[in-house]
Amino acid sequence: MVKLFGTAGSEDPLLGLTQDQLEKHFNAEEYLADNADVQDSGIDPFQHYLKFGWKEGRRPFRKFDVGHYTVQHLDGAAVCPLAHYVATGLPRNLSINDEQKRFSDWVHSQDTAWQNEVSTLLASLGHDAARLRDHGLGQHLKAMFSAASYRRAKGLTRSVSDNECFIRYVVFDFLQGMSPGPLFDEACYLQKATVAGLPPLTEGTTAFEHWIAHGRAARIVPNALFEAEDYLALNKDLEAYPGPLFEHFILHGQHEKRQFMRDVVISPDADTSTRISLREFLDHAGSSAAAQEELQVNRRFLRSGKFADLVDKATALEPDVGGQIDRPAYLPPWHDAAYQAFKRLLAQLPEGQFKSVVLIPFCKVGGADYVAGILSRALGEIRGPVLVLQTDQPDWARPDWFDGVAHADLSQTLTHAPEQLRSQMLYEILRKIRPDHIFNVNSRLAFETCIRYGKRLNRFSRLHAYYFCADRTKGGVEAGYPVWYFARAFPHLETTITDSRDLADTLAERFGVPPGMTQRLMTLYTPAVTPVSAVSVAEAQIRSARRRKRPCLMWAGRFDRQKRFDLLLEVAERLPRVDFKCWGKAVLDPPPDLSKLPENVQIHDPFKSYDELPLEDVDGFFYTSDWDGIPTILIELGAMGMPIVASASGGVPELIGDARGWLVPVGSDPEDYAAAIKALLADPKERVRRATALQTYVGETHSEAAYLSALGARLNEGEHD
Repeated sequence: MVKLFGTAGSEDPLLGLTQDQLEKHFNAEEYLADNADVQDSGIDPFQHYLKFGWKEGRRPFRKFDVGHYTVQHLDGAAVCPLAHYVATGLPRNLSINDEQKRFSDWVHSQDTAWQNEVSTLLASLGHDAARLRDHGLGQHLKAMFSAASYRRAKGLTRSVSDNECFIRYVVFDFLQGMSPGPLFDEACYLQKATVAGLPPLTEGTTAFEHWIAHGRAARIVPNALFEAEDYLALNKDLEAYPGPLFEHFILHGQHEKRQFMRDVVISPDADTSTRISLREFLDHAGSSAAAQEELQVNRRFLRSGKFADLVDKATALEPDVGGQIDRPAYLPPWHDAAYQAFKRLLAQLPEGQFKSVVLIPFCKVGGADYVAGILSRALGEIRGPVLVLQTDQPDWARPDWFDGVAHADLSQTLTHAPEQLRSQMLYEILRKIRPDHIFNVNSRLAFETCIRYGKRLNRFSRLHAYYFCADRTKGGVEAGYPVWYFARAFPHLETTITDSRDLADTLAERFGVPPGMTQRLMTLYTPAVTPVSAVSVAEAQIRSARRRKRPCLMWAGRFDRQKRFDLLLEVAERLPRVDFKCWGKAVLDPPPDLSKLPENVQIHDPFKSYDELPLEDVDGFFYTSDWDGIPTILIELGAMGMPIVASASGGVPELIGDARGWLVPVGSDPEDYAAAIKALLADPKERVRRATALQTYVGETHSEAAYLSALGARLNEGEHD
């Protein structure tokens, strides 16, 4: 590096600083944006500033108010403001604009206020209040005080504020010789003071006061963590700082989140909910002899000849390695910005060993949530203890679907973590649990984690994922997990489960699954929770028909685009003599306008149990979805023997087909649906016949025994491969 414009001295406008020292504080982009003439001239902006700009009062960067800085700090000196700022302003924390000065003045007033307050309190208790003001004692004491360490030492809770902790410390403990925190290690300091030949500690004087009176001048760092050499290497702008670098760190650096050890990096950019602060690190490492020893071991290795030899060998293979070696080493876990959040996740896990983990996004009132409950209980019966982990949202609307299954909601901690770290955190949680089986039931984060960490997860767990029907955009384009994740997740999954044969065939064809791999696709028909009754509800409906003035059909579902509540309204308008009783609410889309409903449509809140529904006081069920798998509500109603008119969407024909109900092709005119409903109402005997056939089919295909047998066989089959 070459000095600019002569050597250091009062006549040197750049104070002998090098170009490198100045340029790191100069913002060329902002300089050009603020000075169009420089941009038009084609001159290098930094060179323009050095030769002309500073003399013309131009700003080296936008926050630097040249007028403010000149009046406040230059006192008429003919020097470059940026050079003065680098050489003097930064080390002394001088203000560069009015806003910063107001803040500094406020901080100073606060310091003065609390010193006066504490001094008055000390005097009232008969203590020597002057001791707190001597030699800058109070300022350094406050800067090095750790409320967390004090609470721990005194057994206090977080209800005692940081300020109250400090006042208690000054009044009751400081004069007794208690350290303000991990930044002041009395034993470490006294050992260094003895080696330095400082006067011995006198009776009635604390070690901290001795450091203020003697140790500061000798530049003794009173702990084993901070090294001035490291601090300067990591903060080149402090080369001209006139005082001890440790003092800069405690008074300024720790608040500016400056790195202070080459062996440890504390990320300053993480989300505030998961950030590990410098103070938290210091409180931990400074209070733990084991942590300090680990740091020293790491430090000795990184500076050893053995490590240098390894770097040389690595550089011979990959030259770029040598260019990275000056960067700080990363010492787990403190380099990881999500470590504190990860610890909170661990604390949320219930105790015990779990054979299976089921990952869900949330529990609302959807079919996938319902299936997750069925799967969790089935795995518990087949394999033993199951843990359900909720990853995306905190909704837990139907805990009854997961009766007897351990559960932990990790969603809030995960969603507040930095996005790039969420998959890593979930992977580490799963690695900690190490279940035999991991099932993903519609968790987006679980899909992302499978894609990124699938090979590693396969080392200790067998991976499975459920897919339900794809969603669709307003333009009709398919979207959702079967579209976004199937191809990337499939190689890592032992079993890809669908709730309908239709979806399995669609995925195999769309993504070209080779014939030799189709066995990894499995259709697992959702079991009916409702027992198949001996007599169909259709028979009871026919008997009660004479009590009804008008025919009546039920409709239930989400008031979302997929479920086509709008189609029901159109059909209702075409059948004014038929009543339609509807249960539901909007979940994924904005709610519909219910202010102008046809007179024959009644709306009810969503139901939690089929016992709440007037099943015997209607004539059938109407289902209108445009796309679907095999809806669980149709399975449950089928077990009861309910007559059903349904759109032939997705896997619905697998359930309602073969004269087990009335199917209407998707996209048909409302008149076609109205005609199917008329056919249902016109022939009571056919209604009973089809409802009974549906009951028989559900009893054979959608039974709990069939589900357990198929799931158990697949899991056992994998064990014997």
